[in-house]
Amino acid sequence: MERKPGNKIDKVMQSLDGIEKASPAPFFFTRLEARIRREKSSWEKISSFVAKPVIAFACVCLVIMINAMVIFSSRNSQNSTDQETNELATTDEYNLVSSTFYEFVSTKP
Repeated sequence: MERKPGNKIDKVMQSLDGIEKASPAPFFFTRLEARIRREKSSWEKISSFVAKPVIAFACVCLVIMINAMVIFSSRNSQNSTDQETNELATTDEYNLVSSTFYEFVSTKP
């Protein structure tokens, strides 16, 4: 079963016979010019500014740095004895409130 090398090339060349130049939809350039000339609202200006990769990356880095500062500063700060006693007092008060319905009161003397 021999194939002729020119047969496949001829089929490919014939498939290109009906090709026409691509053209845009009607009034495409008019709509494009109108969109370019349209003034942007303040929200569009802000969103286009924030959407820049450099600005977005800087904002993410700023948030990470603030979080790191808060975490490290909370580790270094020492609680005073007054705060510790107040915290212990409130936890003791909460433990007194917790009770269950399964605690039966003995009525026998």
